[in-house]
Amino acid sequence: MADRSFQKKKRNDVRRQRKPVIVIAAEGRNKTEYAYFASFREQHGKYVIRFANTGLDTDPKGMLNCMDSYWKKNELSTKDGDKAYIVLDMDLDEKKINTVKRLQKKTENVRFIASNPCIEVWFILHFIYTTHPFKDSKEPKKELAKYIDGYKESMDIAEVLRPNLEDAKKRIKQLKAYYKQIGTEWGGVKCNPMSDVVEIIEELGY
Repeated sequence: MADRSFQKKKRNDVRRQRKPVIVIAAEGRNKTEYAYFASFREQHGKYVIRFANTGLDTDPKGMLNCMDSYWKKNELSTKDGDKAYIVLDMDLDEKKINTVKRLQKKTENVRFIASNPCIEVWFILHFIYTTHPFKDSKEPKKELAKYIDGYKESMDIAEVLRPNLEDAKKRIKQLKAYYKQIGTEWGGVKCNPMSDVVEIIEELGY
């Protein structure tokens, strides 16, 4: 008969020895986000990067429920250094922005990573600094196509962006300073353009 106490101890030992996990959930089936974050996987990196499937869900509450389920199912824990991020576009939607703020206050394990109007803002900052407010989520995609020929949401653009990562990090700091100077709340309804994606990148050690 197997020694249950030994089995339990062995499982706990394995858990202590594993790397902490960063689990990321992005909206719907947008392959660009997944390919981008997957490009930061390194054999000797600080974290193991995993992805939580939210299907076609783009609703912040629904995505949070999916992430909570993933967190519990995989027995992740902040005590083990695990972190969870939900990456989503705000689409200049005041209701969505306020919902994310409300949900963020209620969850301890998950950090919402918002971009307004969309994640392409972060990608654009790899090429230029801009405070230009976009009129919708299509406009940043058109702007990005000026620097990445034929850009579409399904493209893997990670290697094109990587050489300019340090420039993007400097420009996001400039953008935050700009909003502070003009009295606009970072992440607020009037904060356009903006993106929090750099938080994940810096947590990964880049």
